Amino acid sequence: MNPFLLPAPRVFFSGLPILVVAILLLALAGCAPTGSVERAQAPLAQQPGANAARQLAYEHTVDIDTAPDRLASIHAAGQAACREATAAGCTLLESRIDSEPRTGAFLKFRARPDVIPKLVAALGQQAEVTRQSTRVEDLSGPIADTARQLAMLDDYRSRLEALRSRAGNDIDALIKVNHELADVQAKYEAADGKRALLARRVETEILNVSIRSDRRQAFRAPINRALADFGSNLAQGISIAISGLAYLLPWLFVLALAIWAGRRLWRRRRTGKQGESRAQ
Repeated sequence: MNPFLLPAPRVFFSGLPILVVAILLLALAGCAPTGSVERAQAPLAQQPGANAARQLAYEHTVDIDTAPDRLASIHAAGQAACREATAAGCTLLESRIDSEPRTGAFLKFRARPDVIPKLVAALGQQAEVTRQSTRVEDLSGPIADTARQLAMLDDYRSRLEALRSRAGNDIDALIKVNHELADVQAKYEAADGKRALLARRVETEILNVSIRSDRRQAFRAPINRALADFGSNLAQGISIAISGLAYLLPWLFVLALAIWAGRRLWRRRRTGKQGESRAQ
């Protein structure tokens, strides 16, 4: 059964006459709010920065190459640039510095579209930007679906509230209507939260900043990685050798047994031939 359709009258008012319930439902159909869809869609249409035809969410990626000794300072400079733009809507979502297996840092920001170029420019002044890319996601479909879901839930909730006001002293009916209202309200709040999240993704943009020093260590980097991995590679080689020996030992035993049996059989045949030749 569609959860957004009004349940059958006998679910809520099993004790009321069928004719009275039918008249009540007809009256509710006539006075049902007609602007619920418009009310649910209005907040999305009025969102600043939203595209009337398409609701697009942008995510940018920037790669920065710098000297190893400047990596931490550039990472701190990126954080400081976002803090200065906090009033303009910049939020630091993720920040980390990696020392193994490769030295590097990562920053992730959420900010208004006009703040993103300022952050990239601030980081570009500190080091060389080696790559920039942008990924776009069209959220028009999910936003429209959420608006329709909110409209249907709003209309259903209005009908339930009208039924509750007409339930009178029927305690059983009131309990069932209130239970259904609580369920609808929970679904409405979840859908409204999803709508707000989609709207924020359209209004703001994501910036991923990867800070590396690979190009500055083109000659030394492979040597340093090999030296750093020497201990683990040696341990892995020893473990492989031990595992191989464990698999090989049973086969060596079988091979030795086969050689011993073959030599014994050959000696018997040789001894038998020598005895025959002597007898002749």
